[in-house]
Amino acid sequence: MSEAEHIFDTGLRADELDRDRPLLIVTPWGSMALFVVGADVLCTQAFCPHLEGPLFQGSVADGCVTCPWHAWRFDLRTGRRVAMFGIPFGFERLTRCSVTRSERGTLVLQPPVRD
Repeated sequence: MSEAEHIFDTGLRADELDRDRPLLIVTPWGSMALFVVGADVLCTQAFCPHLEGPLFQGSVADGCVTCPWHAWRFDLRTGRRVAMFGIPFGFERLTRCSVTRSERGTLVLQPPVRD
């Protein structure tokens, strides 16, 4: 397989994303969500590992997303579940994809990782 077969070009540009609302996308690896955090676009699984709540509908603040169903909170950069003040909590982690840009400027996802 070539390197291109291991990536997914979303066809989207970063400036097309809403800073205040994560975007649900379907990838070869399942449903993922794109989040704009500062100058970065981050990608995680779209549904919470706790009862499959819709993380893509969650609130985003300080680089973390809070699930709208049961308020589980995750650091979008590390995928780790966090408690107040960003302190790691529990063993749950989100699956994440690294996001790069193609030569055309579209967002490209690398295969998912889960540390």
